[in-house]
Amino acid sequence: MNLSDATVSDSSELRPVIGLTRGLDTADIETLTISAIRLHRLLVDKADQLFQALPADHKTGKAVGGAQHLEYVEAMIAMHAQMNALNTLVGVLGYIPNVSVN
Repeated sequence: MNLSDATVSDSSELRPVIGLTRGLDTADIETLTISAIRLHRLLVDKADQLFQALPADHKTGKAVGGAQHLEYVEAMIAMHAQMNALNTLVGVLGYIPNVSVN
């Protein structure tokens, strides 16, 4: 199946991802999507570990800032940015592939 005419209607789609995958076979897009799912899981785990290590007042939002909090914020930004790419790949693929637990 050639997905060269695939469109993604979600407003948060990443046009570069759509362009880069244009013309790829379904199997190749599925491979990219599976890799993105695995990477997303790693980024979620990292962000969660950093959150769990935060002092209680940072976890509740009573305090903000500082090196430890910024490391967590950076991890969350990376996770959300990658999630946007993953969502676009799933949209191009047209389904969520089964991915075994890492």
